Amino acid sequence: MTDLFGGELESTESDLETSGSSSNRKSNEDSSQESDGSEESESGESEDESSSSDEELKIVFEKGKLTILRSDITEIPQNVIIEYGPKVTSLDLSHNSLTKLEGLSSFPNLESLVVDNNVLESPLKFPKLKKLKTLWVNKNQLKDLEQLLSSVKTCFPSLRYLSMFGNPCCPNFFIGKDHEDYKRYRLYVLYKLPKLNFLDSSPVQKSEKKEAKRVGQFMSVKKPKMQNTVVLEDKQKVDINTIVKRNSKKKSAKFGYTKYRYVGKRSEGNRFIRDGQL
Repeated sequence: MTDLFGGELESTESDLETSGSSSNRKSNEDSSQESDGSEESESGESEDESSSSDEELKIVFEKGKLTILRSDITEIPQNVIIEYGPKVTSLDLSHNSLTKLEGLSSFPNLESLVVDNNVLESPLKFPKLKKLKTLWVNKNQLKDLEQLLSSVKTCFPSLRYLSMFGNPCCPNFFIGKDHEDYKRYRLYVLYKLPKLNFLDSSPVQKSEKKEAKRVGQFMSVKKPKMQNTVVLEDKQKVDINTIVKRNSKKKSAKFGYTKYRYVGKRSEGNRFIRDGQL
């Protein structure tokens, strides 16, 4: 009995040990599966976050062309500069809210830059990009044509295609300018950038380059600065409005009727004078 009970007790203890070990294994396996699942979920969340951030920025990169459209960015994102910089040959940042172009120096292989429909203002500064051939800055708020052309000439020695439509510095019908104004503007731009092959919406003709070389330097229209004061001989500044008010009080002439006697006899005026008035 004792042996029998002892044997039974030993068997039950061994059964308990085996069942405990198997339960521990199952718990370990379950915990490992849970940890794997949590890692997968975390990695999935991170991937979702990165993809969602890319979707928010609407980044498209393919064969050297990077496009970020309608993302309401005010400057080039730093993560974009780090990740894509040297790989990019064509950059399109149209339809955003760009106010500056800092970070372009990190795109040394850039050949085409399009920043249409932004809020870029003068003075606009560029880094030196020796390979850039195309620059599109249409529909911004650029007013200083002289500064823009000077910066473009210095920073983009290989530039061949330039478009500035929709800026105050580019004469057009919508700002009260006519065809002659645009023609003068075009000759001046070609005088400053003689290597251009395409300007705004049309190719550059040989006749245009020849004419620009001849008279382009005289086509710049500079608006005089209006001053509210004048300097007299004694170098005393006087307000123009004060002078106008002062002069308006003075009477410069008097009007009335006078009697006179005509003494001529052979003048054509005699026909209108009676005999009694001679």
